[in-house]
Amino acid sequence: MATLLDVGLVSYFSNIFPFIFVWAIVFATLQKTKVIGTSMGINATIAAVAGLMVLLSQSLINIINFMVPWFAVLIIFFVLMMLAFMSFGAKEADFSSALKNKTVLYIMIAITLGIFGAAVANEFGQTATEASFGGSGVVNDGSLPVDGSGGEISSTATSNFQTNLFGIVTHPKVLGMMVLFAVVIFAVALLTRG
Repeated sequence: MATLLDVGLVSYFSNIFPFIFVWAIVFATLQKTKVIGTSMGINATIAAVAGLMVLLSQSLINIINFMVPWFAVLIIFFVLMMLAFMSFGAKEADFSSALKNKTVLYIMIAITLGIFGAAVANEFGQTATEASFGGSGVVNDGSLPVDGSGGEISSTATSNFQTNLFGIVTHPKVLGMMVLFAVVIFAVALLTRG
Protein backbone atom coordinates (compact mmCIF):
# COMPACT_ATOMS: atom_id res chain seq x y z
CA MET A 1 0.00 0.00 0.00
CA ALA A 2 1.40 3.39 -0.96
CA THR A 3 1.72 6.03 1.70
CA LEU A 4 2.79 9.65 1.72
CA LEU A 5 6.13 8.66 3.27
CA ASP A 6 6.95 5.97 0.70
CA VAL A 7 10.32 6.91 -0.80
CA GLY A 8 10.89 3.72 -2.80
CA LEU A 9 10.55 5.65 -6.05
CA VAL A 10 13.58 7.79 -5.13
CA SER A 11 15.89 4.77 -5.46
CA TYR A 12 15.25 4.76 -9.21
CA PHE A 13 16.78 8.23 -9.43
CA SER A 14 19.96 7.31 -7.52
CA ASN A 15 22.07 7.84 -10.67
CA ILE A 16 20.52 11.21 -11.51
CA PHE A 17 21.36 12.85 -8.17
CA PRO A 18 25.16 12.35 -8.55
CA PHE A 19 25.00 13.71 -12.12
CA ILE A 20 23.16 16.85 -10.97
CA PHE A 21 25.47 17.24 -7.97
CA VAL A 22 28.67 16.96 -10.03
CA TRP A 23 27.25 19.20 -12.76
CA ALA A 24 26.34 21.91 -10.23
CA ILE A 25 29.71 21.77 -8.43
CA VAL A 26 31.77 21.84 -11.64
CA PHE A 27 29.62 24.53 -13.26
CA ALA A 28 29.73 26.76 -10.16
CA THR A 29 33.51 26.30 -9.87
CA LEU A 30 34.07 27.14 -13.54
CA GLN A 31 31.80 30.19 -13.36
CA LYS A 32 33.42 31.47 -10.16
CA THR A 33 37.07 30.92 -11.11
CA LYS A 34 36.71 31.77 -14.82
CA VAL A 35 39.47 29.25 -15.61
CA ILE A 36 38.14 28.50 -19.09
CA GLY A 37 36.41 31.79 -19.66
CA THR A 38 33.12 33.50 -19.00
CA SER A 39 31.08 31.59 -21.59
CA MET A 40 28.17 30.00 -19.75
CA GLY A 41 27.59 27.50 -22.59
CA ILE A 42 31.15 26.16 -22.54
CA ASN A 43 31.15 25.91 -18.75
CA ALA A 44 27.79 24.09 -18.79
CA THR A 45 29.04 21.67 -21.45
CA ILE A 46 32.20 20.85 -19.51
CA ALA A 47 30.16 20.38 -16.34
CA ALA A 48 27.75 18.05 -18.19
CA VAL A 49 30.66 15.99 -19.53
CA ALA A 50 32.11 15.72 -16.01
CA GLY A 51 28.71 14.65 -14.68
CA LEU A 52 28.33 12.03 -17.40
CA MET A 53 31.84 10.71 -16.71
CA VAL A 54 30.89 10.18 -13.08
CA LEU A 55 27.97 8.02 -14.24
CA LEU A 56 30.47 5.58 -15.77
CA SER A 57 31.72 4.52 -12.32
CA GLN A 58 29.32 2.86 -9.89
CA SER A 59 31.85 3.38 -7.09
CA LEU A 60 31.79 7.16 -7.59
CA ILE A 61 27.99 7.11 -7.65
CA ASN A 62 27.95 5.20 -4.35
CA ILE A 63 30.46 7.61 -2.77
CA ILE A 64 28.45 10.66 -3.83
CA ASN A 65 25.18 9.07 -2.69
CA PHE A 66 26.80 8.45 0.71
CA MET A 67 28.24 11.98 1.05
CA VAL A 68 25.33 14.16 -0.10
CA PRO A 69 22.94 13.38 2.79
CA TRP A 70 25.68 14.09 5.32
CA PHE A 71 26.44 17.45 3.72
CA ALA A 72 22.72 18.25 3.66
CA VAL A 73 22.50 17.52 7.39
CA LEU A 74 25.57 19.72 8.00
CA ILE A 75 24.11 22.61 6.00
CA ILE A 76 20.81 22.36 7.87
CA PHE A 77 22.71 22.24 11.18
CA PHE A 78 24.75 25.35 10.33
CA VAL A 79 21.68 27.27 9.14
CA LEU A 80 19.80 26.41 12.34
CA MET A 81 22.86 27.34 14.41
CA MET A 82 23.07 30.70 12.62
CA LEU A 83 19.37 31.30 13.25
CA ALA A 84 19.85 30.49 16.92
CA PHE A 85 22.76 32.94 17.19
CA MET A 86 20.83 35.61 15.28
CA SER A 87 17.92 35.23 17.69
CA PHE A 88 20.37 36.16 20.46
CA GLY A 89 21.56 39.27 18.62
CA ALA A 90 24.37 38.16 16.29
CA LYS A 91 24.72 40.08 13.02
CA GLU A 92 25.69 38.94 9.54
CA ALA A 93 29.05 40.68 9.92
CA ASP A 94 29.81 38.40 12.87
CA PHE A 95 29.37 35.33 10.68
CA SER A 96 31.51 36.70 7.86
CA SER A 97 34.31 37.53 10.29
CA ALA A 98 34.01 34.05 11.83
CA LEU A 99 34.39 32.45 8.41
CA LYS A 100 37.64 34.36 7.89
CA ASN A 101 39.07 32.75 11.04
CA LYS A 102 41.55 30.01 10.13
CA THR A 103 40.36 27.73 12.93
CA VAL A 104 36.82 27.67 11.51
CA LEU A 105 38.26 27.00 8.05
CA TYR A 106 40.36 24.09 9.35
CA ILE A 107 37.35 22.63 11.18
CA MET A 108 35.26 22.82 7.98
CA ILE A 109 38.06 21.15 5.99
CA ALA A 110 38.39 18.43 8.65
CA ILE A 111 34.65 17.73 8.62
CA THR A 112 34.65 17.59 4.80
CA LEU A 113 37.63 15.22 4.74
CA GLY A 114 35.98 13.10 7.45
CA ILE A 115 32.80 12.71 5.42
CA PHE A 116 34.81 11.94 2.29
CA GLY A 117 36.92 9.39 4.19
CA ALA A 118 33.81 7.72 5.59
CA ALA A 119 32.31 7.53 2.10
CA VAL A 120 35.46 5.99 0.63
CA ALA A 121 35.73 3.56 3.55
CA ASN A 122 32.08 2.63 3.12
CA GLU A 123 32.63 1.86 -0.56
CA PHE A 124 36.09 0.26 -0.56
CA GLY A 125 36.71 -0.72 3.08
CA GLN A 126 35.69 -4.37 3.05
CA THR A 127 37.19 -4.98 -0.39
CA ALA A 128 40.50 -3.42 0.64
CA THR A 129 40.53 -5.38 3.89
CA GLU A 130 39.91 -8.67 2.11
CA ALA A 131 42.57 -7.86 -0.50
CA SER A 132 45.09 -6.88 2.17
CA PHE A 133 44.57 -9.76 4.55
CA GLY A 134 43.43 -12.45 2.14
CA GLY A 135 39.93 -13.85 2.11
CA SER A 136 36.68 -12.66 3.62
CA GLY A 137 36.97 -14.57 6.86
CA VAL A 138 39.74 -15.44 9.27
CA VAL A 139 39.98 -18.88 10.80
CA ASN A 140 41.05 -18.83 14.41
CA ASP A 141 44.59 -20.19 14.41
CA GLY A 142 44.93 -20.02 18.19
CA SER A 143 46.20 -16.44 18.30
CA LEU A 144 42.75 -15.02 19.15
CA PRO A 145 41.28 -15.56 22.61
CA VAL A 146 38.31 -17.89 22.65
CA ASP A 147 35.55 -17.86 25.23
CA GLY A 148 34.04 -21.03 26.73
CA SER A 149 31.47 -21.50 23.95
CA GLY A 150 34.09 -21.50 21.20
CA GLY A 151 33.31 -17.97 19.97
CA GLU A 152 36.02 -15.40 19.52
CA ILE A 153 36.02 -12.64 22.10
CA SER A 154 37.77 -9.81 20.29
CA SER A 155 37.70 -10.83 16.64
CA THR A 156 37.00 -8.28 13.96
CA ALA A 157 37.04 -10.86 11.19
CA THR A 158 33.53 -10.47 9.86
CA SER A 159 32.37 -9.85 6.32
CA ASN A 160 30.94 -6.42 7.20
CA PHE A 161 33.37 -3.48 7.21
CA GLN A 162 31.24 -1.32 9.54
CA THR A 163 31.10 -4.13 12.09
CA ASN A 164 34.87 -4.60 11.86
CA LEU A 165 35.53 -0.87 12.23
CA PHE A 166 33.16 -0.57 15.20
CA GLY A 167 34.80 -3.60 16.81
CA ILE A 168 38.24 -2.04 16.42
CA VAL A 169 37.25 1.43 17.65
CA THR A 170 35.42 0.06 20.70
CA HIS A 171 38.17 -2.40 21.62
CA PRO A 172 39.44 -1.67 25.17
CA LYS A 173 43.05 -1.24 24.03
CA VAL A 174 42.08 1.32 21.37
CA LEU A 175 39.81 3.20 23.79
CA GLY A 176 42.63 3.26 26.34
CA MET A 177 45.00 4.63 23.70
CA MET A 178 42.48 7.37 22.83
CA VAL A 179 42.17 8.37 26.50
CA LEU A 180 45.97 8.42 26.81
CA PHE A 181 46.27 10.60 23.69
CA ALA A 182 43.61 12.98 25.04
CA VAL A 183 45.47 13.30 28.35
CA VAL A 184 48.75 13.98 26.54
CA ILE A 185 47.15 16.56 24.22
CA PHE A 186 45.54 18.44 27.11
CA ALA A 187 48.76 18.25 29.15
CA VAL A 188 50.82 19.69 26.30
CA ALA A 189 48.20 22.38 25.65
CA LEU A 190 48.10 23.41 29.32
CA LEU A 191 51.88 23.32 29.77
CA THR A 192 52.63 25.35 26.65
CA ARG A 193 49.95 27.96 27.29
CA GLY A 194 51.28 31.23 28.51
